[in-house]
Amino acid sequence: MGQGYPQDLNATRRGALLGGLSIGMSLLAPMRSRAAPPAMPLPPTLHAAGSDCWWVEAARGEATPDNGGVTAQLALLRDGERLWLIGSGPTPAFGAALAEAARQACGQGVSDVVNTRATPEVGLGNSAFPQARLWALPGVMALMNARCRECLARLRSHIGAAGASLDPAAIRPPTLAVGEAGASSGTLGPWAWRAFDRGPGERVLALRHAGQQLVVAQGLLWAGDIPDLRNLRVDALRDSLVALQDWAGSDRIVGEQGGLADAAAIGRHIAYLDALRAAIEPYLARGDLWGAAGGIELPAWAAAPGYAARHALNVQRLWLELEPTIFR
Repeated sequence: MGQGYPQDLNATRRGALLGGLSIGMSLLAPMRSRAAPPAMPLPPTLHAAGSDCWWVEAARGEATPDNGGVTAQLALLRDGERLWLIGSGPTPAFGAALAEAARQACGQGVSDVVNTRATPEVGLGNSAFPQARLWALPGVMALMNARCRECLARLRSHIGAAGASLDPAAIRPPTLAVGEAGASSGTLGPWAWRAFDRGPGERVLALRHAGQQLVVAQGLLWAGDIPDLRNLRVDALRDSLVALQDWAGSDRIVGEQGGLADAAAIGRHIAYLDALRAAIEPYLARGDLWGAAGGIELPAWAAAPGYAARHALNVQRLWLELEPTIFR
């Protein structure tokens, strides 16, 4: 607790802040519905990313009935007799369509599925690949085993009839560990991998194929847009982005959304986070309450597709993260 801020005043500030957040969330709900992304086609759309690799298209924004929860880009790599799929999609029905699309494109079935993080959009299609080996970081395996049912129910509530194939009995968490617990880098088949932090206990696996000059970085990059700061710590994401930019070098990147990107897109995320922090800190330094900061805008990023729906939530996320460091 900082000098000159009694405990009761600090509690009052936090109460006012949280009250303002509740109001802000309710006001933003109509905005999010107006910004709903377009429907995604089935079967999944595979785009060539090299001679033996493809990336799978996803909608921008959040899971809705229109996009069926297909909001995380996936990747596919043929390596001799093995066919690697990075992420299986949000539902068994989507996974089955993806399995058929992969077979038609590659002439063989998927042999290995990698779940890079514990989110339903990346792993609830696993049951559509019963013969494939399922891989994940040990921490991701533990999180999926602990909360897949909860995530399934939440996704089904967001996508409605598009989630008809979601069944708790069909959940298939990974069983093969990528590295030892706590390891931060290594190799998996043809891939080099790194584990990046998104927050305490929340790591995401990034994969790099040197021959294809391709990096898969789900949950870290929203190409051509601003990042989604929900369910993470902003300082951890920034550190991970700096490390990812160095690791990716000049390779192409398949991120969470937005198509193929490059390291410059990572740099734009870092610049956005720095600008957001610089805009918030003066309010906190003056001891302002949340209501005074409700209009923080960053015009340089206002044309980004997700700005209208996401930026105000990002302000709230970072405000909550920074506020305890000042009012202590």
